[in-house]
Amino acid sequence: MFFRKREQQPEPVATRTGRRPGQSAREKQQELADAAPIKTFFTRLFDIHTDERAWRLGADGEERVGGLLEQLRPHGWHVEHDVRVGRRGANLDHLVIGPPGVFVVNTKALTGKVWVGGDNVMVDGRRRDYVEKLEAEAQRVRECLLGATRRRTLWVQGLLVLAHRQPVVKQQPRHVAVLHHCEVVPGLLQQPVKLGLEEVAELVEATRREATWAE
Repeated sequence: MFFRKREQQPEPVATRTGRRPGQSAREKQQELADAAPIKTFFTRLFDIHTDERAWRLGADGEERVGGLLEQLRPHGWHVEHDVRVGRRGANLDHLVIGPPGVFVVNTKALTGKVWVGGDNVMVDGRRRDYVEKLEAEAQRVRECLLGATRRRTLWVQGLLVLAHRQPVVKQQPRHVAVLHHCEVVPGLLQQPVKLGLEEVAELVEATRREATWAE
């Protein structure tokens, strides 16, 4: 009545390719909208904060950042979106691999004021555990890729990318970089080369195997 029907999505392929930016978030948002179309219509009309709104903004942010990350491909980078990890429904917003290394990108579509002081990230004065969670994601990706390749060492960098609000960064966290979406692609392209072409190819091939992420 108020929303167009959800389009039929293709069946997932056997590799990690084919996922769209924000696909999981968009599917969850559409599920909530379909379950209560009249409520969703009025909550959108009056911009009321609901779970459907949160998932919608999250999907919007992932789609925006994902579109920017696609610009890395002509520069020799590999980009994966909405990477499912393990059997419990966990997923990475984006995973990019290029000559400078492996980067796990977590996107946040925040409308409040964001302040960063080391490992402390505050949104409208309330501390959020974004850094700790992203560090855990990066470590999980590192372990998965080490287990799937012949490498003995690998540094995986976490990037916390804000899709809307420009953060106030007094000090970057120790192991995670906090960036505005307009900074992410230029920042990645400016990183020094650390991996050879064969190393990049080996890591990319590992990301495409289901066994790498099965856990």
